[in-house]
Amino acid sequence: MGRLMESDFEETTIERLENLGYTYAHGQELYQRGERERNQEVVLRGRLESFLQKTYSMIPDSEISGLANMFILNEGVGWQERNFNFHQKSVKGVEFVYEDKNGEEKVQHVYPIDWETPENNDFLVVNQLAIEGRMPRRPDVIIYVNGLPLIVFELKNPNIENVTVYDAYRQIRNYTHDISQLFEYNAFTVISDGIETMHGMPDAAYDFFASWKTIDGVNVDNNVANTMRTLIQGLFQKERLLDYIRNFIVYLDKGESKVKIGAKYHQYFGVNFAVKETVRATNPDGDRKIGVMYHTTGSGKSISMLFYATILSKHRDLGNPTIVVQVDRNDLDEQLHDTFSEGYSLIGHIHHAQKADELRDILKGEGGQIVFSTIEKFRLKEGEAKHPVLSDRSNIIVISDEAHRTQSGFDGGYAAQLRYALPNASFVGFTGTPVNLLGNNTEAIFGHVIHQYDMAQAVEDKAVLPLYYESRMIPLDFDGADIDSEYANLVDEVGMEDEESQSYKVKWAALEKVVGTPKRLNRLSRSIVDHFNQAADPVQKGMIVCMSRSIAVRLYDELKSHDDCPEVEIIMTGNVSKDPVSWREQNPGSNYAHIKTKEEQEEVKSRLRDTEDPLKLVIVVSMWLTGFDVPNLSFLYVDKPMKGHNLIQAIARVNRVFPGKEGGLIVDFIGIATSLKEATNQYTGDGSANDMDIDIDQAIGIFHEKLEEVRTYFGELEHRDDWRSLSKVNRDDLIGDLVNQQLNGESENFVEACTKLEKAYKLVKHTDGVLPFADEVTLYQMVRIQVKKYLTSQQSSPKASQTVEERLNAMIDQHLETKAPVDIYQVAGIEKPDISILDEDFLKDMEEKEQHEDLRLKLLKKLLEDHIQVNFKKNSPKEKEMRELLEKTLSDYHNRIIQAADVLRVMVDMKKGVDTEADFRKELGLSDEEAEFYKAVTSLEMDAFDNKFLADLIHKVVKELKKNLSQDWTSEHRKSIYAKVSMSVKHVLMREGIKGQQLQFITKAIMKEAEEQYKDWPQQA
Repeated sequence: MGRLMESDFEETTIERLENLGYTYAHGQELYQRGERERNQEVVLRGRLESFLQKTYSMIPDSEISGLANMFILNEGVGWQERNFNFHQKSVKGVEFVYEDKNGEEKVQHVYPIDWETPENNDFLVVNQLAIEGRMPRRPDVIIYVNGLPLIVFELKNPNIENVTVYDAYRQIRNYTHDISQLFEYNAFTVISDGIETMHGMPDAAYDFFASWKTIDGVNVDNNVANTMRTLIQGLFQKERLLDYIRNFIVYLDKGESKVKIGAKYHQYFGVNFAVKETVRATNPDGDRKIGVMYHTTGSGKSISMLFYATILSKHRDLGNPTIVVQVDRNDLDEQLHDTFSEGYSLIGHIHHAQKADELRDILKGEGGQIVFSTIEKFRLKEGEAKHPVLSDRSNIIVISDEAHRTQSGFDGGYAAQLRYALPNASFVGFTGTPVNLLGNNTEAIFGHVIHQYDMAQAVEDKAVLPLYYESRMIPLDFDGADIDSEYANLVDEVGMEDEESQSYKVKWAALEKVVGTPKRLNRLSRSIVDHFNQAADPVQKGMIVCMSRSIAVRLYDELKSHDDCPEVEIIMTGNVSKDPVSWREQNPGSNYAHIKTKEEQEEVKSRLRDTEDPLKLVIVVSMWLTGFDVPNLSFLYVDKPMKGHNLIQAIARVNRVFPGKEGGLIVDFIGIATSLKEATNQYTGDGSANDMDIDIDQAIGIFHEKLEEVRTYFGELEHRDDWRSLSKVNRDDLIGDLVNQQLNGESENFVEACTKLEKAYKLVKHTDGVLPFADEVTLYQMVRIQVKKYLTSQQSSPKASQTVEERLNAMIDQHLETKAPVDIYQVAGIEKPDISILDEDFLKDMEEKEQHEDLRLKLLKKLLEDHIQVNFKKNSPKEKEMRELLEKTLSDYHNRIIQAADVLRVMVDMKKGVDTEADFRKELGLSDEEAEFYKAVTSLEMDAFDNKFLADLIHKVVKELKKNLSQDWTSEHRKSIYAKVSMSVKHVLMREGIKGQQLQFITKAIMKEAEEQYKDWPQQA
C-alpha cells in the first residue's frame, strides 16, 4: 500500500465535519449545478439569497438580490477593511428599507445568518475550489454558511517529514495576496500538518496562531495526535462555531489600523462558563456570587473581560444589565480601559467615571451602561456613615479586576461601601493570580473558581512565553566569595514579611542603604549594560526594577556614565514635598525629567513598544509592574525584593508573545530565587506537569542541531569562521557567490532553516560555548537576508517580511564585534541556573516549603560543592565522603538538630580539608587522575612508603598503563588486553623494588582504579 496522501487528510477532515451535520460538495460540483458561473466568484449567491428569502419572507422576491448585495459588496480599501465592514454587518445586521406589496415603505433588520437557531442555516464544506485572482489558487477546504465563505483550511500531508504547519501558514499568507476576495468574508483560518493544528487570523504573525486543546472546555488535551479531531469537535459544532464568530472575534482599533483577534480556547470556554454562572447568580434565588476566573497573567485576561462584558450586555436573561468594571489602580485602570475603548466596534460605548459624583449619577440611572471606576470612587461624603443605596436592581454585575487587591476593607472600607451602594449586585473576580494566593476570603466574596488557566498550561500552549531565570547577584564583599550574611538575611526576610508591619519598614530601610551604595550601583550598572548589549536583539527592550526612587535616580546616573549604555528613562511617582528639584528638571541628553507628566509617560510607553525607537531600557520602582503591556519587552532586571503575586505580576511583564521572541529573561541581582520558586509553584495548577524541558543545555543542543542543518546548504565552505579577515571586496565577492549558490538551490528552504537557526541562537548567544560561532551565524544571516530580499522582490508585498529584514540587518551590525560576557557571579563560583522558572529542577526543592534553608547557607553549599568538584574527581572516595558529610549537615539543619552557625562551622572545616588535600597534591605534583591512584594505594594501609617515592611510582605506573590500553579492554572477550595492562603495571612495580604480597595488593588496587577511570577508553581518557 502506498503512502497516505494529503487528500486522505483532507477527506478525513471533511468527514469529521459531515459527522457534525455539514453537507459536502467538491468544488467542481458547484459548476455542474450552476452555483458558480465564474472562477472569480467566492460567494455562493444562490444559497445566500435562498436563506434571506426563507428567513425574511415579508420582503418581496424582487428585493432579495439587492439585499444580498448589502452583504456581498463591502466598502473599504484593501481586504482587511472590507472584512471588518462585512463582519460588522453580519454580526449586527443591517436596516433594509423596502416597499411592501401595498407600496408602503417598511424597514426590516436583517442578518445574513440566523445566530439564534443554528439549524436554520446552510452549512456547506467544499474542497478544491478553483479561484481566480491575481493568480489562480485552489484552497484545500472552505466552510460556507449560507453561501458566505467564512473559514479556510490549509492542510499539509501528515506523512511527509519536511512539510510543516508553517508551510500551511505561509500558503494562507500568500493566498491573501493572490485571491484576496476570499478573505473579505473570512472569520478565521485553520492550518494543520496533522500533528499541529492551529487557528488564527489570516494576516496575523505565525506566533499568534493557537491550538484548540479541548472538546468540552474541562478536559485539556495536550497530546500531539488527533489535534484536528479536538479542534473540529471543540469548535465546529454548529452552535459553537456561530457563537465564536458572533461573540469571540474583536477588531481592536489601533488608530491607523484594526487588529483582528479571535479568542483562544481558554478564553472561549472560560467566558462562556462565567456567563452561565452570571445567569445563575443574578436570578431571584441566586447567591450574587458569580465566581472567580483565574487566567494567568499575560494570557489575554483583558480581552476575556471584553468578550464577557459584551455578551452580558446583550444577554436576554439579564434584561439590559449595568456592568461596573471595578479596578484599584489608575495605571491598571487605563490598560483595561484602553482595551475596552479599542474594542468599541464590539462592545459599544463605555463610561469612565472620573469623579465619585459622576459614578453615583450613572449608577442611579437606567440599565444598559458599562462603567469603569476605581474602588475609591465609592468613598463616603462628609456626614455619611455609610454609602447611600444607588440602585437595588439585581441585574448589576461588578467585575473586579485583580480581585486580590480590590476587595479588602469590609470594616467600613471601599469594598463594603460598594455593597451598601449596590445591595443586589452580583460579583465576579478576574485574576492572573492563583486563588490560593489571594487570601482566605476570596471564595467567600466571589464564590467558587469558575475556570482556571494556569501558567504551566499557558506556556505549553504558547499563549505566553516561557520565563528564564539567571542569577547575577552582586555580593557586597567583591573580593571574596562570601556574601554579607546580614544582607542575605534581610533580602529573605523583606521578601517574606507583611508589607504594612513596622518591622518590615525598618528592615526595608536597612536593606535599601546596603543596596544603594555607590560601589554596588556602579557594579550593577556595568553588569546591566554588558548583559543587555550582549543578549538583546535590535527589537528587544528591558525593564529595571529598583527598591526606591532615590536608588532609581542614582542607578540612572551610573548607567549614563557608561559610553555604551543604550537610551534609558525612569518612570516613577512624584512627591512634591519630598522630591529634589533636580528630579523635575530636564536631564542632559533626554527630552524628559525623572518625574514625568501623564502624557510623557504615555510617550515613553509608546517609544518602548516601537521596535525602531532607540529607547531601550526603563527603570521603575512600582509603577508599570502591573497592567503594563509591551510585547517586545524581553529582559527584567530585578534589584528589589518581591514575593507572591507582586513578583509574578512583575515578571509577567516579559512573558508576552511577540514575533521572533523566544521567552522572557529575569536577571536577578538581589536574590529573589527562593520567592520565585515559591510563587511559581503556586502558579501552576494542581494537575500540571512541569516538565517544560527548557534548560539552557537543551537550548544549546537545539542551536547546534539548527547550525548543522544550515551548514548542509553550503557543503565545504572556506572562510566560514574568518570572513572578517578578508578585504572588503573579497568579502563582498564571497557573500555574492554564496547568495547565488542558494538562489540556484532550495532557496526558500534555506531561508526557513536560517530563520530557525536565528531563533535558536537568540536564546544562547551569550553563553561561552556558543560565542565562537557568532561570526559563522552572522555570515549565514547576511546570505539569508539577500536571498530573502530577492525572493521578496519577486512577490507583491514586501511589508510582511519588512520587520524581520530590519531586525536581521540590525542584528548583523550588532554582531560585528562580539563582546565577552561578564558574569559577576563567577567571582563567587556560583553556577547560573539559567533555566525556565517552571522547570522541575527549579521547583523541586520547594515541595517542602517548611524546609527552606536560608539564602546564605544555600550559597555556601553551592560554593562548597563546586569547590569539592574542582578538587576531587566525581565519585572518588574523597568526593563521596565530603558530599555525604555536607548532605548530612544540611539535613540536620533542616530537621532543626543543629543551628545555622554549626552548619557554617562544618562547612569552613570542610573547605579547609579540601584545601589541605589540594595543597598536598600540588606539592607532590600529582594530576587529578594520578591522585586517585595515589589514594587507592595509600588506602591499603601497608608499610608506609615515602610520599615522594610513591608519587614518582604512580607517575611511572600510569604512564606505562595508558600505553597498553585499547577500546573495550575491560570486556570479557578482551581478557588478553586486560592481562597485558596488568602485566605492564607489575613490571613497573617490580622495577621499583616492590615484591611479594605488596606487589599483588598494589597491582590489584591500581587495576581496580584503572577500570573505574578508563572503562570508556579512549573517549573519556
